[in-house]
This record gives sequence, structure tokens and C-alpha cells, in this order.
Amino acid sequence: MYRQLHIQGKPNTAVDRPEMRIGSAPDNDIVLVGEGIAPLHALLHDGISMLWLERIASETGAEIHINGRRVAARALVHDGDEIHFGTNSIKLSSARLPEVAAAGPEKAMHFSDRVVLRVMTGREAGKGYALVNSLCIGRSALSEIRLDDMAMAERQILVQRQGNDILVKNLSPVLEMRVSGWVCQEARLLPGAQFSIDQHRFQLQAPCSDMSDKPQAPQPNVADLIDPKTEAVPLPESRLFSKAQWILLAMSIALSGLFILLLLFSA
Repeated sequence: MYRQLHIQGKPNTAVDRPEMRIGSAPDNDIVLVGEGIAPLHALLHDGISMLWLERIASETGAEIHINGRRVAARALVHDGDEIHFGTNSIKLSSARLPEVAAAGPEKAMHFSDRVVLRVMTGREAGKGYALVNSLCIGRSALSEIRLDDMAMAERQILVQRQGNDILVKNLSPVLEMRVSGWVCQEARLLPGAQFSIDQHRFQLQAPCSDMSDKPQAPQPNVADLIDPKTEAVPLPESRLFSKAQWILLAMSIALSGLFILLLLFSA
């Protein structure tokens, strides 16, 4: 079980099959009621590395929105997204609460400066901020990511590197911060993780291998790559001159002697 669906007024549903049916029919995996909900309104597909939603109902049915954006045919769904089927709301979360980096000695950093914090909402939707040491999100003009929202604190969220981890902290408890769909004050971010504060959403983008704590595989020794059964090919003996070079040298000496004799007889 990798993900959960939180449906208002209903128990949580695990995304535990390749395809889940959503609609008003009682035999669906997720049964929704309300105006415009078709017997089979949508399909939720769980792929190998992604989750995506496919609209089945006609255009006259209730509209589908993911984080406020209308879905016409199909769309990817990530942990922390909120899906609306008309008046029905479904929140997607990871199956487990996000971890917090354990206190301990500083670990070696395996990742480079390829970590980007992507803005998912608002006027700066799609803009990325490189995470070198830390990024502050808030209403203050001194924040690296400034949000023009009076409900936000001057310094609302801090994203920072700590050893080989990337942590996100909610600096003001007035507003709830959600990480991968869970309410957290502090959490460890993995590549692709989303976090939100009020209606503002952000996503951490980084190569998975850059944030792995696993040691790199040792490089094989060149001597180990040589097959001991393979016989060495003997190298040719080194010679001062080749046969052709010896012939040219003899011809040069003969011509030189002939030239000397001609000079003597002419004298």
C-alpha cells in the first residue's frame, strides 16, 4: 500500500490495485453521490511510477478539478493533491506519515546543486528555485520566495539542507502545513514530494540517486576484469630498423660512395 484516499465522511481507502472505478454505481471501488456524478465517472490508474486520473463521464457530468485545475480528459495525481468531483472532495496522501531526519552526526552529502523547489500555484506557477543551503517562504520582502498573502506569516516555511536530508519546517503554527497530504510541523522531503500551506503548493524536484544514503558501489579493479584463463599474446620483438629501412640505408651509402668517386676522378 503506497497511497491513501481520504474521502470526507468515509473511511480511508487504499490505492491497492492497478485500476479503481469512481462513480455513483454501488459496485464502484469509490462510491460518490451528488448532482452530476455518473455511474462510472472516472478511473484512477496506478502505474509503476505514477498515478493518473482518467475522466469517463461526458462533459455534461460534474466537473473534475485537481488542486483547482479542471481535468478535461486525464491528469497526473501526486501525493498531497486534492481532487474534486463536483461537491465531493478526495485528498490523496502517502500511506505513511513523512519522516523527520534523525538527529546524529553529519552525513556525507552525495547530491549536487540539482535540487529545485518548484512553485505549483499562483502567479509564479512553474517557476523553480535552486536549493543551495536554505529557502524561506513567507510574506516578507526578504524571503527568497515571497507570497503576497496577508494570511501568511513574514517567515512561514523554511526549506533547508541538513546533511544528506532536505527538511521543511512550518515556522508559524497559525496555518497548517501539509506534506504529501499529512499535517506536519517538520518533515523530511523526498524527490517529488509536495507540501502546501493554505492554497499555496510547492514540489521538491531532484534526482532520486542524489538524495540516497546508500554508499556507491565500489569500482571494479582492472585486474579483476582480466580473465585468468586468457593467454597473453606475445608482443613482437623490437627492432632498430625494419627491412625496408635497411634497404634504403644501403642505397644511400652506395649513392654517397659513387658521388665521392665521381668527384675524385673529375679532379
